[in-house]
Amino acid sequence: MGSNSQTTNRMGLTALTIMTASNMMGSGVFMLPSSLAQIGSISIWGWALTFCGVLVLALTFAKTNQISPCQGGVIAHIGLTFGPYIGLQTTLYYWLATWIGNCALLISGVGYLAFFFPILHHPLYAAGTCIAILWLFVALGLQGARVVGYAQIFTGSCMLAVVLGIGVLGWFHFDAHLYMRSYNVTQQNSHHAILSAAAISLWGFLGIESASVSSAQAINPKRNIPLATILGLTLAALSYVSSSNVIMGILPHSQLIDSTSPFADTARTLWGTTAGECVSALAIIACLGAMPGWQILQTEVPRAAAEAGLFPRLFAATNRHGVAYKGLVCTACLMTGVILLTISPNLEQQFRTIIVLAISASLIPYAFAALSLPVTMVAKKLNRGRQFTLYSCLSLLGLAFVTTALLGAGTQPLFWGIILQMVTIPLYLLYVMRQQTPPQSVTPPCLMSDRCAGHRSFIAVSVDPDAVSKE
Repeated sequence: MGSNSQTTNRMGLTALTIMTASNMMGSGVFMLPSSLAQIGSISIWGWALTFCGVLVLALTFAKTNQISPCQGGVIAHIGLTFGPYIGLQTTLYYWLATWIGNCALLISGVGYLAFFFPILHHPLYAAGTCIAILWLFVALGLQGARVVGYAQIFTGSCMLAVVLGIGVLGWFHFDAHLYMRSYNVTQQNSHHAILSAAAISLWGFLGIESASVSSAQAINPKRNIPLATILGLTLAALSYVSSSNVIMGILPHSQLIDSTSPFADTARTLWGTTAGECVSALAIIACLGAMPGWQILQTEVPRAAAEAGLFPRLFAATNRHGVAYKGLVCTACLMTGVILLTISPNLEQQFRTIIVLAISASLIPYAFAALSLPVTMVAKKLNRGRQFTLYSCLSLLGLAFVTTALLGAGTQPLFWGIILQMVTIPLYLLYVMRQQTPPQSVTPPCLMSDRCAGHRSFIAVSVDPDAVSKE
């Protein structure tokens, strides 16, 4: 009876697809037009580059989950493939990326809320509202994945109504001369501008691994997760390209770069104040509605790591709904601190500061996740034929894309990436001391889960055979 209850509390294909698209779009679509306006309409080529790179990553993530499903998804799978130190490092990176990114999501929602309540343009009031909404969604997240799934179907529909409404109907009012007038405003060459746009637009696709990471909360994960990943990416990409470009051809550049609610401002320009209010209301629901899905991500990865001994045990504690409640509360406290520490007179500037931090933390896990696919295929004796060659090439392309995105993002992400990597060294030493055994004898996360039974990789030869037999 308990098993049946757990199954009915999980998400199906529709909820997983909406969650994947919502996690990507909710974290970027509503504020990115203003951020990309700092570069100009040349950013359309950055969108194209980013979409191709993220599609490669999506295909590798989907294949990895298909041949070796694992609780915690492709991020937890890294520890199995490359060992506990890399597993600890990438889990920490990804965990930081998810909850730091959630701060930007809250700021986006409050930016649109300021359309109705201008007092929220004041940084202190905006920060207080972000924190209040955060803890409201913590309460919702504690109710389990099924409640989250239903909520995201509704909020995802609101998102599509806004994005597709502007992205389709806006083309009837598109001004090509206005669009080309601010083609490249960076005062740098086109190559550099495109790379910068690709790095910023990558923020809009963070969350491509959402379905994979949430495998423990999914029905029939082996089938539904790859489908949800590709469908969610396609839906998000079409919405992004259409909406962000049409807005640049409707709003004057000087207005767009300072806008905290570009979709609402566009609707107001086209159809009047009432339309702007309706779009802003839907955007608030949609933007903040992505929070519960991201809350699942920010607890599932550290939960898998805690079960493997890489993270403190408190992250593995779950309530009766199967939610890692201690991890959820812990990250909410950290998010509160980040919101307070990054308070800025300009919401858009605060948004850009936070997404730089989130991108810095997310790119390294993406690189290792891409490389883990060919290693896993070799370990499972799938390293013959055209399929292995194809996916090996895709993995290398994914690595090249991550490297390009890091270079295009400038020095800040590289700086923070190095700092985060240095932090993992003493954390790993503490982990080894706690285990009181050589790191090679630690059972990887996937070997500790019945969802990954039968999976063996290169590091599996060093696993304590007694520990495996006890499983």
